[in-house]
Amino acid sequence: MSPKVIIMAKENSSRPGVLFWVISIALLLWGLGGISIYLAYFVESPGEFAESAEAEVNREAYAEYVANIPPWAVVVGVGAAVTRLLGALFLLLRRALARPLFIMSTALFLVAMYRAFVLAHVADVMSSAHIFVEVGFVALSFFAVWFSHQNKSKGILK
Repeated sequence: MSPKVIIMAKENSSRPGVLFWVISIALLLWGLGGISIYLAYFVESPGEFAESAEAEVNREAYAEYVANIPPWAVVVGVGAAVTRLLGALFLLLRRALARPLFIMSTALFLVAMYRAFVLAHVADVMSSAHIFVEVGFVALSFFAVWFSHQNKSKGILK
């Protein structure tokens, strides 16, 4: 077998490399983190939740914001977190269902972010670091969609 044929065989392989597993595990940890945020939301008081999420200077205003999140927005956020976690699990199982789950999670997360930042003006009660984290989560959401699409195209996800 010539070297060119061996290289072509490796490029067409549907076996994931180490980077696939590292990224997939990182996305799983991110999904677990999202679930833990909503568990804290339901278990802690708005003040306790704000204490762990926001800088001291903004805590009281952020706690008031958290206390007034409408139920439909909580459902949207929980939906985003659950579909994100499921997407990561299906990615680890190498199932193509990961992509639509990540797409759904991203769509739900964008709705939640629109409500928070545009309708509820949460940026007024958040530190710049907290806003940066939220922007990073949006970027990670799009990355998860792209990553699952790329691996579906490579035949790694079935």
